[in-house]
Amino acid sequence: MGFLADHSLTLVGVVSAIILVSSFSASFLLDEEEISFTVDEDSIMNDVEQISSFGPRVAGSNEEILVTEYISNRFSEIGLVNIEIEEYQVTGAWFVDAEPDEHQILMHAQLEQGAQNVPGLPDGTAGTARVEIDSTGELNHVEKFTFLGYSGSTHKHDNMLTDLGNGSVSEFSSAGDLTDLAILINYDNQRSLSDIYKDSIDRNAAVVMIYTEGVETPPFRSVTVQENGKTVPFPEAYNGQYSDLLIPFIYISESVAASFHDFIEQASEDPTLYASLDGFWEGNNVGIRTVKVVTGELLGTGDKEIMIGAHHDSVYISPGAVDNAVGVSQLIEIASQLSEIDMEATVKFATWGGEELGLLGSQEYLEAHADEVGDLDLYINIDSTNLDPSIGLGTLGIDSSNEKIGNSVNQIKNKILSEGWNGYSASVNYNVDSGNSDHRSFNNIGVNTLGFFGWEYSQYHRQTDTSDIVNQQGLGLTTEIILQVVAKEGGGHNSERPIIEIQSLEGQSDSWVFPFTIALMAGLATGIGGLIVMFISEITKELMSFMLGMAAGVMLLISIFDLWLGQAMEFGFLIITTVFLLGAGLIVLINSLVKKDEEEVSEKRKLYLSGIFTAIALGIHNFPEGLAIGVAVLESAQYGVVLMIAIGLHNIPEGIAVAAPIKAGGGGKWKAALIALATGMTEPIGALFALLVLGSFLTPLMVGMSLAFVGGIMAIVSFKELIPQAMAQNRNQYMIVGMTFGAAIMQLSLFLLE
Repeated sequence: MGFLADHSLTLVGVVSAIILVSSFSASFLLDEEEISFTVDEDSIMNDVEQISSFGPRVAGSNEEILVTEYISNRFSEIGLVNIEIEEYQVTGAWFVDAEPDEHQILMHAQLEQGAQNVPGLPDGTAGTARVEIDSTGELNHVEKFTFLGYSGSTHKHDNMLTDLGNGSVSEFSSAGDLTDLAILINYDNQRSLSDIYKDSIDRNAAVVMIYTEGVETPPFRSVTVQENGKTVPFPEAYNGQYSDLLIPFIYISESVAASFHDFIEQASEDPTLYASLDGFWEGNNVGIRTVKVVTGELLGTGDKEIMIGAHHDSVYISPGAVDNAVGVSQLIEIASQLSEIDMEATVKFATWGGEELGLLGSQEYLEAHADEVGDLDLYINIDSTNLDPSIGLGTLGIDSSNEKIGNSVNQIKNKILSEGWNGYSASVNYNVDSGNSDHRSFNNIGVNTLGFFGWEYSQYHRQTDTSDIVNQQGLGLTTEIILQVVAKEGGGHNSERPIIEIQSLEGQSDSWVFPFTIALMAGLATGIGGLIVMFISEITKELMSFMLGMAAGVMLLISIFDLWLGQAMEFGFLIITTVFLLGAGLIVLINSLVKKDEEEVSEKRKLYLSGIFTAIALGIHNFPEGLAIGVAVLESAQYGVVLMIAIGLHNIPEGIAVAAPIKAGGGGKWKAALIALATGMTEPIGALFALLVLGSFLTPLMVGMSLAFVGGIMAIVSFKELIPQAMAQNRNQYMIVGMTFGAAIMQLSLFLLE
């Protein structure tokens, strides 16, 4: 009758095929749909409209108080815990009065007749016949000019207009003394605003005005200095030496600049004329104000911590719908969606004040919480992520400080973009210095960061940044990508999916004894497979073909789908495939040295050698598995136990794969069982090696490369040893069923491991 009756063999094959297909499908579906979010774009838009309706939310203003209270209430509605509104006293740049009167913002330029003003003489001494020849008319604040960050002093009347080109070092050098002059500069981004401002003050200018060709509506710009990566307000950057010397620093429209140039040109042609700037405003916008930071948490089951942040403030001239009511509203929706699933990681949420003044809120928070933030595994920043392909703003920018995380984000965004986001795109870059937003504060202290941002838009930092320019359709893309990133990096899973919770083990991972013990338990499972073979009275050709096929199915599925493709998805195909091929090449070399003359080796000897090669391959394979257990326990005792159970389950068929050909090849049942057991003992050795030798030097990439190397070894052993020996039994149908059965068991165990 053989090993199995035909109908029994068919049944085993069918059941195995069902298990294999089902577990593959389940894994695929879990990857595709395990964490399913339904982003509410209407809710995001409602929050955008509400937040921007408060008006300009300058740090320290009443409007900031209103928006932080609103955010706190939304956090509470969602169910976040540990909600706080923290306050920090900082030196900031803002307009002193939220609604300045006309007197304070009067500005006027004119061409006058009479002798030119003489520097040092009282105002009005020179030229009593000042007759207005031409004028720009009344220059309206916000529409025609804005104050730049850290602008000071009160403007004096009748300062002569002087063109200083692009404000280069050479222009300033050739201009010499600029006492009491109103200087005009075509700002082309060749120099920093702080350098231009410093040179203007050093040369005693009365006021400095900048414009940019092609820019009609003047924006706000902050004036800060980068010191060791940290953003420092202009007055503080030079040890406060300029605090009492600040002069008006103004951004004017291109048309105003053109009129000024006309005045200057006419005055240069007629010595009886001169061009002057006249006006009066309370220009000092520097002082100590209270910056607010709103925080809240969703508690996880593990030790990981992820923070998501967005700045809630805006510049003093803008309602800040895109910059950054959009980012705050997306953050609120992310919190709402994550509250519906289980997370291993604790997810913290924060909205920052003072970002527009130089990242002041996030910097102050990090200094105040220095003992806590070092535990963060990832910080995600959201800033101005309004996407609208219809106006050429369909690309989402993503800054990543970590290549592995960046690769993962790449895969996530590509998958999401393929699901109907026509016209939209996303780009991952690894230059974290490119985005001057709050993720830079976290970069400076070594935290892994992701920065999500939209490309600069025409209403940036202007009074026209209102909710009507927000593209509601595009709000969901950034939100969906961040949700999937957090779910993946933070161990998210649907609430109804059961997980193994062993709370009593938490905190026991500091000792090597615990990880060594669970790695030993996983390794001992190979001995169970050896015992099963030990108690089989007779190994027929049918059984041998089945078991060799099972061994090949086990090893091929592990090597190809887990150790090669699985690691490649994590760490990149080039490096993992290269290491995989190196492992394959090594076993080919060993084969060529060991097997000199195949013809002289008996069939039983061939079986025995196949078992030995399988034992070697699996023994080497189990070593990096032990490394993985050691690393897992360092991160979470609970996860280490789950990993041990899953690895133990798939070690049982590995033990059978080793013991069966050794016993059939004349090695004896005890020898077969002991060798099977021995292959598993490399797992606790690997765990000890990870904990005691490699320690902090062991990276996930190193473990991944080790597993890929072993994968190459296992693949070659399967193709060159197991499958040929199974076919030599002349019972190919049993081999095929065995391969299907082995692959099914392995895939099921890998599925349980997820």
